[in-house]
Amino acid sequence: MKRITIILIAIISIVSIDANAQKSFEKGTNLLNAGFGFGYYGYGFGVGTRSFSVPAITANYEVGVGDFIGVGPYVGFASWNYRSAGFEGGYSIFAFGGRASFHLTDVLLNDALDLGVDPNLDFYGSIIFGFNVDGYTGDFTNNYNNGLSVSFGPILGFRYYFNDSFGAYIEGGRGTFSYGTIGITVKM
Repeated sequence: MKRITIILIAIISIVSIDANAQKSFEKGTNLLNAGFGFGYYGYGFGVGTRSFSVPAITANYEVGVGDFIGVGPYVGFASWNYRSAGFEGGYSIFAFGGRASFHLTDVLLNDALDLGVDPNLDFYGSIIFGFNVDGYTGDFTNNYNNGLSVSFGPILGFRYYFNDSFGAYIEGGRGTFSYGTIGITVKM
């Protein structure tokens, strides 16, 4: 009888915890993300050696406008120089724009597929649309334009919350400047 009572208390406790479980993302959630990019694309691959570099630094703010949809602005900066036999050049890019994210842990993985994924894990897909202010200095100024260019692309990411207000994330895809970004998240 004692075993049955303990088992019943354990089951009730688990059901109670599950009923009150937090969601990984919901309407009204506010996130501030800051990170560093890795795996640069374009901008001089295969030309000489990179002699100086400021890694891609990005930040975005996201507001939950639905139970699994967040939107907000992003900004970023990156700069690097190249040297090769008879060639020197440098690039700098300042990026800004908007971002829409679709947080799939609750709506897809837990509700639709009933996988029971930990709500501290936030799996999401994002779309960015914005502009890059491109700057080039170097020997081939006729071949490279300074000015404004459009930036658009998809992102897949995972975020893990260590507590109610702090987490870390990793993203892959066509981010602000790189194929991948790793950083921190502050939930406000």
